[in-house]
Amino acid sequence: MASVNSKVASLAKRQDLEDQSDVALAYYQLGRIYQAWGKYEQAIAYRQQSLELYEQLGQEKNVANQWYNLAGCYLDWGKYEQLGRIYQAWGKYEQAIAHHQQSCDLYEKLALEKNVANQWCWLGNCYQEWGKYEQASECEQKDLAIRQQMDDQPNVADAYMRLGSIYQAWSKYEQAITYFQQSRDLYEQLGKEKNVASQWYNLAGCYREWGKYEQALECQQKCLAQRQKLEDQADIASAYFQLGRIYQAWGKYEQAIAYFQQSRDLYEQLGQDKNVASQWYNLAGCYREWEKYEQALECQQKCLAQRQKLEDQPGIASTYFQLGLIHQAWGKYEQALEYELKDLAIRQQLDDQTNVADAYRQLGKIYQGWGKYEQAIAHYQQSRDLYEQLGKEKDIANQWYQLADCYRDRGKYQEAVECEQKDLAICQQLDDQTKIALAYYQLGRIYQTWGKYEQAIAYHQQSRDLYEQLGQDKNVASQWYNLAGCYREWEKYEQALECQQKCLAQRQKLEDQPAIVSAYFQLGWIHQAWGKYEQAISHYEQSRDLYEQLGKEKDVANLWSWLADCYGDWGKYEQALESQQQCLLIRQTLNDTSLIAVTYRQLGSIYQAWGKYEQAIAYFQQSHDLYEQLGLEENVANQLSWIASCYRNLKDYTKAIEYYQQSRNLYQQLGHDESAARRCRQLGNSQRLLAKNNPDRAVAFELLAQAEQNICQAIQINTTGDYKENLAYDYIIFSLSWSERLRPSSFDDSLPQQQIAQFEEYYNTGLTYLAELGQTVNQANEALDIARVYLEVSVLKNLDRAEELAQESLQVFQEYNRRKPEASSRKLLGEIYLNRSQHHQSDIETTAIQFLTESLQIYRELDLSEEAAEVEQLMHPNLDNTGILSD
Repeated sequence: MASVNSKVASLAKRQDLEDQSDVALAYYQLGRIYQAWGKYEQAIAYRQQSLELYEQLGQEKNVANQWYNLAGCYLDWGKYEQLGRIYQAWGKYEQAIAHHQQSCDLYEKLALEKNVANQWCWLGNCYQEWGKYEQASECEQKDLAIRQQMDDQPNVADAYMRLGSIYQAWSKYEQAITYFQQSRDLYEQLGKEKNVASQWYNLAGCYREWGKYEQALECQQKCLAQRQKLEDQADIASAYFQLGRIYQAWGKYEQAIAYFQQSRDLYEQLGQDKNVASQWYNLAGCYREWEKYEQALECQQKCLAQRQKLEDQPGIASTYFQLGLIHQAWGKYEQALEYELKDLAIRQQLDDQTNVADAYRQLGKIYQGWGKYEQAIAHYQQSRDLYEQLGKEKDIANQWYQLADCYRDRGKYQEAVECEQKDLAICQQLDDQTKIALAYYQLGRIYQTWGKYEQAIAYHQQSRDLYEQLGQDKNVASQWYNLAGCYREWEKYEQALECQQKCLAQRQKLEDQPAIVSAYFQLGWIHQAWGKYEQAISHYEQSRDLYEQLGKEKDVANLWSWLADCYGDWGKYEQALESQQQCLLIRQTLNDTSLIAVTYRQLGSIYQAWGKYEQAIAYFQQSHDLYEQLGLEENVANQLSWIASCYRNLKDYTKAIEYYQQSRNLYQQLGHDESAARRCRQLGNSQRLLAKNNPDRAVAFELLAQAEQNICQAIQINTTGDYKENLAYDYIIFSLSWSERLRPSSFDDSLPQQQIAQFEEYYNTGLTYLAELGQTVNQANEALDIARVYLEVSVLKNLDRAEELAQESLQVFQEYNRRKPEASSRKLLGEIYLNRSQHHQSDIETTAIQFLTESLQIYRELDLSEEAAEVEQLMHPNLDNTGILSD
């Protein structure tokens, strides 16, 4: 007794001093004393006080300790029912299930039916939290059966509601709706109007998740009307909030904002400051999704001020988190990092270990978006390690997923696969079927980016099939979308269209408008890649117009950009420029600097394809400078490469080499091996072209040695990383380099046949790789370069082989409607026949002129004056540069 009095006196003193951590500790010690004394009710009371105070202080480690102590107290007391709840709240579901089951069995022996029903309810709730929906449904059905047998109508209605909640979490929306309706109807019979209103609320939330926004609105309006009738102001404010969420999910941001504001204003009238702050938070999130970042920041700052006034430290941390998200979405990574570090600092100060781990994850996402992969990986690993210490298996799996995604972005595909396999293994161990399906999807993405399409398709199909088994129709549609994208990249356009039509049909059935718009976009992308430009334009315009109706300005800008890209591929450069300028205007209005930089790059690409290289360089330089200001080094490296490619087009190979070197060096510093390897190959190719045009053979051979050294470095990196598509181009460029070594030789030279054999081996290896990868158009482009070697290099000269390759390429370009390469093929065929006509009759020359005329016509239609002039020079070799016949 003296010990208790002493502790009470100590507690009183600590309360006077307002030392809240010490007060919580005193409650804990009093709980220990009463537990040892066998006075469990008092012990529980003090342990709960300690727990609640630690929760307010955000000291998660101590919170966990108090859950443990409460569990021990209930165990000593033999109260298994409460013990199950303790373990459930603690997230230790296996132990919770065991205790709930033990309690249920005990009540059954005592024939206490109501208590048995309660335990089935708790078991269902526990399984639902654990993500085991089938078991959750089975348990809740047993609860329902007992309630019906007892004719306990209010609890029957409640059981229907819980079954609705289980099926909603399970994404089985039809069943969920049925149960919510049964609950609502029974509450109506019982005259419980407040509960009726709640079921309208639940129905609205379920329809919202299902993407059926009209039905969601209808239900929520009925909820609002019922609550207004009951004059329950707090619930009316909550109803306005739900209406805001529905419109936000629907992409109707103006209406969403209006309802969030009504909710906020009503909470202000009620003096519920914490809810006022939450509505400022929701307004900020809505503006962020709407890509109105300035308004989002303004609302979030008001949320921050309110929470600071309330001294709500966890709320303040959460506000910093959203400020980071806003800046991240805006492409302002330094500010995003600054705010997320503030979130982290508060979480660490509160010893809130779960949210510390989450802050590390978010820092990883910021660094990943910024292209700073090493820092991203380090933070994901910190997050994973902390979750491991906390025993949070689900979160550990999530961090393996994030690591896999980051390695994929970095081009480290083997590491990405290894991380994702670890995620998959944990999800399988947890029997989390939804996350297993997600892991299959991620494996599909990795293999797709790696260019391993067969494996990618297999994983995407596994993901789709599992989602089908789970009845998750929205995710099934997404996997049809991903399969279509994979087949598109693989150049299997018929399969791509088939999958995309299934995606569209599924989304139309779900009435998911934003997803339907996205499906039209992918249909455009498939047709564009297939060279069916009119259909592509039609789908892009359909998608753009629907985005305009939804008020999604960022997506409208994106569609203008895709239209520009499509017109560019089609050779309609003026329309391409007009579309891209429309995109630029919207992005400037949105003040999205990173996307403005993207637009400058895209404008550069149009001018480059049009043969207007000076304008192209100017736009690439603008893009480069903006990326430098934003600190986006990976994008800076990419723009250096684009500038280099323009100088290569201009035949200024010295400048091209300089820029490719800068790009390669920056990629090497960033540890992006795959991109560095590409730059090594492009650098080597530019050195080869410089050697080809250098009359000093000693200098030329030195340049070729440097070129081969760079290409060998690329081959080494790409072999290590198993980047097969890159290897294909490496070997083709290597073969072209060997052809330059053979160029000065003559048939009289005693040439080792080994060099000729190596030339043929290298290019055949490259073309075979491209064929295996299904890269038909790219294979045709590369084959055209080899055909020219067979025409121009005397010791390799083989006009029949040159014609064979050029004709095959021409056929591909015609099939896929690639006009500019088609003109190049016809030009080369003209040159081949001109070469033959020197030794044969005039009908061969007629064929040559026909090919050249057709090439000239295409170049003129495409407004490519330099290329057209080259063809005219071949047709009329006596023309001077002014187009006048010379003597």
